[in-house]
Amino acid sequence: MEFDLIHRHFATPFSALAQANGGTVIAGIGDDCAALRPAADHVLYVSTDTLVESVHFFQTDDPAVVGWKSLVSNLSDLAACGANPLGFTLNLSLPKLDEVWLAGFSSGLLEAASRYNCPLVGGDTTSAGTNVLKTISITVFGQATHTHTGFHRSLAQADDEIWVSGTPGLARLGLLLEYQRQGQLEKCCELSNLPRVEALLEAMPNDLQNSALQALQRPLPRLELGHGLHGIAHACLDLSDGLSGDLLHITKASKLRAVLSQRSLQALWLNKWPELTHHVDRETLLDTLVLTTLQGGDDFELCWTCKPGHRPPMVESGVVQSCVGQLETGEGVWLQCHPDSVPTPLQSQSYIHFSQGSQ
Repeated sequence: MEFDLIHRHFATPFSALAQANGGTVIAGIGDDCAALRPAADHVLYVSTDTLVESVHFFQTDDPAVVGWKSLVSNLSDLAACGANPLGFTLNLSLPKLDEVWLAGFSSGLLEAASRYNCPLVGGDTTSAGTNVLKTISITVFGQATHTHTGFHRSLAQADDEIWVSGTPGLARLGLLLEYQRQGQLEKCCELSNLPRVEALLEAMPNDLQNSALQALQRPLPRLELGHGLHGIAHACLDLSDGLSGDLLHITKASKLRAVLSQRSLQALWLNKWPELTHHVDRETLLDTLVLTTLQGGDDFELCWTCKPGHRPPMVESGVVQSCVGQLETGEGVWLQCHPDSVPTPLQSQSYIHFSQGSQ
């Protein structure tokens, strides 16, 4: 039964993509090991992630959305390293065989794999035993030329500018909207912030709500941007756990201090929501949005550091690139409210898997 399941939902639907990449996929599904051939003078990049039902996705989520996001979250790691996809493996742990769920999951997975030319080359399926939750583990393989440094987090330099793509925090708004729809908004934010969050969600226009839900459910890996950062970025990572917490990884590895500009973070949202400029509660709403950027997660946008004036080319249409701060001697992540004000330290408030409520 296991092998029938594998062939029906994965081996057969994905076979054409693997065959189309015959130059790199030497052996895939059906052998004990996958065999991949990176291009000459290229370095292999590997990333793995695990998604657990009710922690990383809702039980009620469209399985095609779960399939898409499962792969894209890994491809985002390749983007943050400036690597291009070669292929991926998939491990599924299921409490029961659900053909309808598997068909939807496989279709979303195949859509992402086809769009980013990343063939499925192996994996495993197993019973979850007494565990009633689905677990999805994906390992993705990529490559980049050997002359590329890899944007390691320890390579940031003092006086570097801090740049981000897109609107970090947008997916967090989508998550807040989803919890609100389920009548469980208090599970996703501190009770002290609940009135401000409710006011924000009430004020959001429909187009911004739709963008937030799209960012949550169908994020896009910035692979083209990651490649465009070659020779420009010193350090880079993808924003999966919130700007303040993720940026702290760079500051610790590089032994530097990051100073974020509150005005620049506000500008991200004013660009996305221009009507907010004239809103009666403009400042309160902007403060809540900035907090969402700092604490958010699952954006899978890129954050990188580079020398002043070294902005990368516009490689992806419609993807905004914004300078939101700078690095200097010191430690930690700080927020500067005004250009002439003294920065204040930020506590890391990113998502912590073993201490916060699950989805």
